Amino acid sequence: MVQEVETPRQANTTLIDVKGLKVHFPIKGGILGRTVAQVKAVDGVDLFVRHGETLGLVGESGCGKSTTGRAILQLIKPTAGSVKLDGVELTTLPANELRKKRAEMQMVFQDPYGSLDPRYTVGQIISEPLENFKRGNSKEVRDEVADLLETVGLNPYYVNRFAHEFSGGQRQRIGIARALALHPSLIVADEPVSALDVSIQAQVLNLLQDLQGKFGLTYLFVAHNLSVVKHISERVAVMYLGRVVELAKSEEMYKLPLHPYTQALLSAIPVPDPNIEAKRKRIILEGDVPSPVNPPSGCNFHPRCWKAQTICREVIPPLEEKQSNHYAACHFPG
Repeated sequence: MVQEVETPRQANTTLIDVKGLKVHFPIKGGILGRTVAQVKAVDGVDLFVRHGETLGLVGESGCGKSTTGRAILQLIKPTAGSVKLDGVELTTLPANELRKKRAEMQMVFQDPYGSLDPRYTVGQIISEPLENFKRGNSKEVRDEVADLLETVGLNPYYVNRFAHEFSGGQRQRIGIARALALHPSLIVADEPVSALDVSIQAQVLNLLQDLQGKFGLTYLFVAHNLSVVKHISERVAVMYLGRVVELAKSEEMYKLPLHPYTQALLSAIPVPDPNIEAKRKRIILEGDVPSPVNPPSGCNFHPRCWKAQTICREVIPPLEEKQSNHYAACHFPG
């Protein structure tokens, strides 16, 4: 039976603590296949997620946000850095100890169809983690699967159907049920609604929020849609070319962004009122996103930044607290 928690939020206690996280992918070349360059997908990420909160991780496609989520879960081995789950360092854990920890952290994938095995029934998909971790006998597993389906708003009668028989929203609910099976404390949701219709997006977001309140879940919510992130997140981290450039409470971030890149992103969000929209000033970024193979010196954003000065081209700005609980990696914030 899925267990509810009486006190889902433990204020001011950190569940995930990430320091200096790097993920570099080698580029091979030549007859001997030697490494000739590195794709710096994640290049020094610092962030933390408290128990019971939702941290939104946003940025353009290719900024490294999904790779960051996978590296936190150790699905991709980090090149460098520290990832701690409840104080336990994950990057140096032996394989058998890391496998035990995986029960505490799960993932909801972007593609609700590609992430489900088409050869398995819904019952087999959801029961697989329970069987792998030997959580109960066959009857207990069946009961747990039925309970999980009801929890995510699906009829337990669907247990013998296959993934292709469901809509996109229903498939994502199945993926969420699978993620809940082992009662994790952390769920990394990698753009879980981007492939869904707008009306279905709202249903899935509301479901995630209900489950968080019910079971005390902690979310790292990866997305590129800033409106969605504002709806579900308590704090927001903005990434650009492998680094976190701003981190703050959601309301404060949207009200008074400090980093020029964040300001440009927020200016692109459309306002439903045409009169207000017509008067808004849109910040248009010039140039393309630099290559992660050869990122710019100093601040990665300086080639596209209207505030850039000499120091921006020479010195990497650290992610520092510029205001109360508002962090930015910028020499000239505000």
